[in-house]
Amino acid sequence: MLTLYTFGPYFGLPDASPFCIKALCLMKMSGLPHTVERMNFRNAPKGKAPYLADGTALIADSHFIMRQLEQEHGCDFSGGYDAKQLAVGWAVARMMEEHLYFLSIGFRWLEDANFWKGPYQFFSEVPALLRPLVARIVRNKTRKTQMLQGLGRHSRDEKIILACGDIDTVEAIIGENKYVLGDQVCGVDATVFSFLWASSIAYFESPVGDYIRSRPKLMNYLARMEALYFPSPAGRVLRN
Repeated sequence: MLTLYTFGPYFGLPDASPFCIKALCLMKMSGLPHTVERMNFRNAPKGKAPYLADGTALIADSHFIMRQLEQEHGCDFSGGYDAKQLAVGWAVARMMEEHLYFLSIGFRWLEDANFWKGPYQFFSEVPALLRPLVARIVRNKTRKTQMLQGLGRHSRDEKIILACGDIDTVEAIIGENKYVLGDQVCGVDATVFSFLWASSIAYFESPVGDYIRSRPKLMNYLARMEALYFPSPAGRVLRN
């Protein structure tokens, strides 16, 4: 039995992390029997989620989970697309994971109104007296990571410009397609859907979410993917 370890549902989403939503989506796409459990930092191979238990093997990182499913279980996430189309998909997925992600979590973690109603929930198991201190320490580490990564050095307005550029790029590539690369869903959609969905929710006050929700093609794409893989009503009300 395959067991996927994630952070668990937050903010009306299947998981707090878009990487975990991606892994959940891939497991659903695979059609393989599996269970989902909350992660334990002590057991996480790379100190983060998601990770997959496959027999005695622990596979960390959503990309390597995908490779494990392909190489060890015969899953095909290509959607029948050719190498050139998949190369476009690879580039878009990396843009979502390595660029839009950092811009989006910056608005979650570093803006006070969002932090205290959002990521602060992650510290609920910390003793009450220590909770604000521990939360501030982790928040400062997030701010430092953003600075080291580089995007944290931009002004708020500059970050919005960069994020909207990512969103416009995805919209242009989807065009009149049902899915990212065409009319057949594929593994690239697990990434694009997860990161757009996580960035789009109205739970947080974010110009990134506002911009995504203003794009009908992207909202139709999100609704189409959600109906396929997460058909419960969770999340839909947060887009209104």
